[in-house]
Amino acid sequence: MILSKAHNFIFLKTTKTAGTSFEIALSKYAGPEDIVTPISDEDELTRSRLGYRGPQNYLEPPGLLERIGLRRPRRRFTNHIPASLVRDRLGPEAFDRFYKVAVVRNPYDLTVSRYYWSHRKQGGTSPEHFRHWLLSRPEILRKNVNITHIDGTCAPDFMMRYERLKDDVATFAAKVGLPDTLFAEFDALKAKGHYRPKTAKTSELFDGFDAGKAVVAEIFAHDIADFGYSCP
Repeated sequence: MILSKAHNFIFLKTTKTAGTSFEIALSKYAGPEDIVTPISDEDELTRSRLGYRGPQNYLEPPGLLERIGLRRPRRRFTNHIPASLVRDRLGPEAFDRFYKVAVVRNPYDLTVSRYYWSHRKQGGTSPEHFRHWLLSRPEILRKNVNITHIDGTCAPDFMMRYERLKDDVATFAAKVGLPDTLFAEFDALKAKGHYRPKTAKTSELFDGFDAGKAVVAEIFAHDIADFGYSCP
């Protein structure tokens, strides 16, 4: 997550939507008062090498136990924090004043990427295992909906489509006063994009898998209705 006071926006970071790369790119334009949440050690090294701002202003104000070293500082804002918690911690009026943005992705394609990400250290992936995983752990797919929706309503003012990021990043940049080089800076990063095999086709993994299609359609009903997504 990034909250920019200088440009009056909040970037809510969904999973498996190129969010880390976009977050790193946005860090270049963060000011000293902006909130930047931590990412993985590997990605923090990338951010540091580029000279962009790292994590800042995301911790709770220290209490007595923190000040005397008896408790570690607690995080007020985290990487994939839900919009509902951001609103609670900023207050509804402050939350509403910011222009909120997130990335949305075809949920069938996102499900496949989530599967390979979940098994990046385990191996043993296969079409049969994918089907078992989806039917046995559908709740893992609710994370993005929980990030972007509050009481069933989409909180971001603008959802950038993963499939049209070049156009939508340009629209976002123009809206908040960021340079038109933002997409090129983001596109050059490609963080976390190497876990899914190029041969893993969404259409093939869902072919004849009606039960899996039904799970995705139920969980992502809002995104499917709002953006016209369908299974490839």
